Amino acid sequence: MTDSSPASARSADDAASPVGFLPPSFAAAAQDDVLGPQLVEGLLAIERRLSEAVRSSDPLIEITSSHLLQAGGKRVRPLLTLLSAQVGGGINDDVIEAAVVVELTHLASLYHDDVMDSAPVRRGVDAAHTVWGNSVAILTGDLIFARASSLVADLPGDAFKVQADAFARLVEGQLKETSGVPEGADALEHYLEVLSGKTGSLIAACGIYGTQLSGADREVRRAMEAYGEKIGVAFQLADDIIDITSPSSVTGKTTGTDLREGVPTLPVLMLRRMAEAGDDSAVRVLELVDADLTSDDALRAAVEAICAHEAVERSWVVAQEWVDDALAALAPLPETPAKSALQAFGRDMVHRRS
Repeated sequence: MTDSSPASARSADDAASPVGFLPPSFAAAAQDDVLGPQLVEGLLAIERRLSEAVRSSDPLIEITSSHLLQAGGKRVRPLLTLLSAQVGGGINDDVIEAAVVVELTHLASLYHDDVMDSAPVRRGVDAAHTVWGNSVAILTGDLIFARASSLVADLPGDAFKVQADAFARLVEGQLKETSGVPEGADALEHYLEVLSGKTGSLIAACGIYGTQLSGADREVRRAMEAYGEKIGVAFQLADDIIDITSPSSVTGKTTGTDLREGVPTLPVLMLRRMAEAGDDSAVRVLELVDADLTSDDALRAAVEAICAHEAVERSWVVAQEWVDDALAALAPLPETPAKSALQAFGRDMVHRRS
């Protein structure tokens, strides 16, 4: 998926062409005469509402709140919310609003993440904290989440509880990552728990919102919640690998930022497992990884060494296992274009490079 351009830069032709608007992973859905236009119409409505949600009469708030939104993004969460609705009873206004809520929640978390990780770049632009400072970036994230909470309060049923539970799990995942691996715990298992909270929880909420607000039955809701949780972890595992193996011009982020900050990610955890099992080549790579990475040359050498090691391929295998589990969760659902699109998204997960 390579849609990283600002929504405002999309041409009028994109609105008329489902294939032009949707990421490549959803090509099958885009080509469906009924589903494709519905998804495009829904996404365009979501973009408009996102812009409205971050609008402010205060010049500083206006520019900081819209900073990352205008930088673009893949809009994976809104897409999955719409597709979940199409697996259920169909897209409606409540589904559109819920898609806005999950994207705003995700957006708010990015402002906080970049402060915690000291990340200099996000979505190809300067991270907010590097432009306006940590306090403004954190408060902007808080404000965007407050806007999401205001929107979800008007949705029917237990929509607010779904949001609250997902956000609580997201924060718990971040806290687990920050506190580190408990003594005696397996580092990889701990990291998977972190990802389930930080990423899986909100994408699972997409599945819940789409099915619940479209009137789907409980079995469909459970299937989409399980799919969202597992595909969310797979998505983040793939991101871990891509952040190391793809240049910043592709990812929109600085390559090796997590490495420099000492944040554990799948390729490094895999290296440590292999080193503990007696792999001398993994030991040599870890010597570079665990060295002082302050200089760009040292960071580049560590990144290149990881990319050349078998640990990367083993990491893709782990990501594929999570994809397989996600696809299995869809098995009980009837064969529809929406289900086919969800399956394609999963299959493409381990082949994307951004």
